[in-house]
Amino acid sequence: MGAVLAVVLAKVFLRAYPVLQADQFGRHVEGAQQWQSAMTYKFVGALRGITTSQPHVMTALKLGVLIGLGTEIVRKLVKRNHRYLAWARTTRWGGVFDFVFDACLLPSPYASSFGGFVELPTCLWWAGGGLFGSLGESALTRLRARRGQAAGAEMPADMSTTSLVGGGLIAGDSLAALSVGLYGLLHTLL
Repeated sequence: MGAVLAVVLAKVFLRAYPVLQADQFGRHVEGAQQWQSAMTYKFVGALRGITTSQPHVMTALKLGVLIGLGTEIVRKLVKRNHRYLAWARTTRWGGVFDFVFDACLLPSPYASSFGGFVELPTCLWWAGGGLFGSLGESALTRLRARRGQAAGAEMPADMSTTSLVGGGLIAGDSLAALSVGLYGLLHTLL
């Protein structure tokens, strides 16, 4: 249902705002400034680049897939090594190295490709949010340890307090943006 609704909403927005139908990849289109979205600017040009015969583009795509797959395999091997996990969780330098490993040395394929599609200021906001969340979670863990509270069952990272609060903020912001967009759409159509 989500995919069907996304297609329906895309068609409605494309009909209401014809500027979204223009190929904005690599050239300036007047009126597109208010649609500053990474995907709005990239999809049309990227799809055109894949569907036309360009051997260098296909070579780059294959190379990108192989690099992403290799990166994730190495990350899984390192992150599942029990000795590495013990070192990263129990020593200060291990924790620092684990952070640098994830943030700089071998970020996830998603994180490393994110910078290719999204402008630097947006990436900096996301990085700051991730850093703030990690520092907050570390502070909560140290506070619990000082109080002598047992850690309890190990929760997945996406179920931590920080992750759930962040997810709630993202969902709230998305719903607010959707509401503003729908209001603007109805205002334009009526």
